[in-house]
Formats: sequence, structure tokens, C-alpha cells
Amino acid sequence: MNPLKTLTAQFSKFTVVGALNFVFTLVLFYLAVVVLHINHLVALVLVALIGMLLTYTLNYYWVFKPSEKVTFGSRLLKYIGAGLVSVALNVLLLHLLTSKTHIAPFYGQLLLIPFVVLFNFLTAKLWSLRAEQSSVP
Repeated sequence: MNPLKTLTAQFSKFTVVGALNFVFTLVLFYLAVVVLHINHLVALVLVALIGMLLTYTLNYYWVFKPSEKVTFGSRLLKYIGAGLVSVALNVLLLHLLTSKTHIAPFYGQLLLIPFVVLFNFLTAKLWSLRAEQSSVP
């Protein structure tokens, strides 16, 4: 298959997984906070972790398929680590953007979303969910 077509298909699937995760975690957060009366900060952490497991699994099986069998070892740790770096970079960039330009945080975050998505896609494709290299020369 054409490498550009493969990349485009993977990126498209990756964004679908992200959209599904957004809806899924929003519903979970609502249920946790409003229905179960869990503290909102505790709920946020729990929902974020569940969302990472969901996106890891979907990205593993459907988007990148780095190996035949899904594993939850070092790849998952890399995936979570990349996710945490992504959040930290997002916070830093949003702070810089809002403090230097005085743009409203909501609109600043809207501007940053494409960069965050691209960063997440590249770290998954090139690092945490990179296809296994064949040992045959």
C-alpha cells in the first residue's frame, strides 16, 4: 500500500478513536460526578486513565496494529508516558499563549488542538505503538 495512503488512513482512524474517547470519557465523567457523587478531581483522574486504556486498545488493534497480540507492558507504559508529556506540553503552551497574547483560554485551547493531536499521533506511530521490526534480513 502507498505509504501516504497508509499514513492518511491511520491518522483518520486515530482521530475517530479520539472522538470516541471524548464522548466516552465525557459520559463517564458525568456519571461519576453527577450520578455517583464522586469528587470531580478523583473522577477526572479515573476517567482519564480509563480513556487511555480505551484509546491504547483501539489504536493498537484498529489503527497501528504493531503486532498480532495486544500487550499491556512496556508499550502501554510508553503510551501513558507520551500522554502525560502531551498534557504537560498542552498546559505549558496554553499558559504561554494566553499570557502572551491575552487570548481567552477556551479559544487558545481550540488553536492548540491540532498540534496536540499531531503530537499524540506521532508519539503513538513512531514510539509507543511502532510496528515491530522483522528480524529477517
